[in-house]
Amino acid sequence: MKGVVFDMLRDMVEERYGLEGWDAVLEDADSDGLYVSTQTYPDEELVALVSSAVKVTGLEAAVLLKAFGEYMAGELYQRFPDFFDAADDLIQFLISVDRIVHMEVRKLYPDAALPTFEYQQSSPAELLMNYRSPRKMCMLAEGLIVGSSRHFETPVAIEHSPCMHDGADHCGLKVRLLEQ
Repeated sequence: MKGVVFDMLRDMVEERYGLEGWDAVLEDADSDGLYVSTQTYPDEELVALVSSAVKVTGLEAAVLLKAFGEYMAGELYQRFPDFFDAADDLIQFLISVDRIVHMEVRKLYPDAALPTFEYQQSSPAELLMNYRSPRKMCMLAEGLIVGSSRHFETPVAIEHSPCMHDGADHCGLKVRLLEQ
């Protein structure tokens, strides 16, 4: 996992739980907390930090990962607005993630281990995203969708079935745009 993800997790925890909260996460995870945004770190390091953040915040892991995804969407917009601005709407943006955004990330970071998405659009207001990743961070992906929906001012409902945590080979994230 790229260091930029660790930086964003730190920023979220510090913003919501203060520097003391982040220090408690680092202490519990036995981490020095020093990350270079362009460097790659073992997935186990992020898992340890998330597990420690669960203890410090009292949130369930799925809730914490979803909140982190929502936070990341805002941070990604601040750092890479062109990806968001190139899309006319939320559905177009979501479809661009695997086809454009991840392609550009791989140009910058050839060693990046990114999830993959397959898409099925049954109507202009509904998109099925089949998520695959050995990390099984589908709740992070769900949070990124919700955070992106806020950016596009488009409320959504997400149905999450099947799920890799229940033995499936992928997670189905059906995104339905809600009328405002």
